[in-house]
Amino acid sequence: MDEVKDAAMDAGAQIDDVRRVDDVETLKALSDPLRLSILRVMMDSVGEPRAWTAKELAGALAEPQTKLYRHLKHLEEARLIKVAETRVVSGIVEQRYVSAQRTVELSRDFLATTPGGEQGDDQRNAVVGVVGSAVTGFVRGFEVALRSGAVDLAATDPERRPAVMVGDLRMPAERAAVFHARFKQLIDEVNAEPADPEGVPVHVMVALYSPEE
Repeated sequence: MDEVKDAAMDAGAQIDDVRRVDDVETLKALSDPLRLSILRVMMDSVGEPRAWTAKELAGALAEPQTKLYRHLKHLEEARLIKVAETRVVSGIVEQRYVSAQRTVELSRDFLATTPGGEQGDDQRNAVVGVVGSAVTGFVRGFEVALRSGAVDLAATDPERRPAVMVGDLRMPAERAAVFHARFKQLIDEVNAEPADPEGVPVHVMVALYSPEE
């Protein structure tokens, strides 16, 4: 018989709405595509709520179970996930994990302050790592959906066709400012959208930057 070592906590009552990341170490924890994918799966299930074993996460992500353990440990140490329950199953300790928050945001104040020296380099490298992980995870998910037929590039329903644009262009500074404001408004709208368990899945990645010359 399975033995429950720690009673399952009320995951819904223990989950924060937003985790605002304002330190380099947490950024580093997020700067891995697989860790971001793990966290995304767990946060997508927060509304239920649901606790996950490494085996269940491996199935959802189509990854070897043994590959997930160190990433789960890293996320736990960064307080991005927590152990909801511990069982002994056939003599083996099995833990179930739950996301510690419903969504993660990078602190704007933290990103706006980039000190010089080694700490500044760490901060910049961590931000680049998070962005790279997000892009890699998004592309990987899109590829899986495309190959499986879950996404149809020629879908008759225009709302089911992916909208993708990658471009480098020059425009007047006034127009660039308008686009930046519209992009920010779109991001704020998406972040404010309440989760709907009966709704359709929507995967969004929005990015815009204008470097100094």
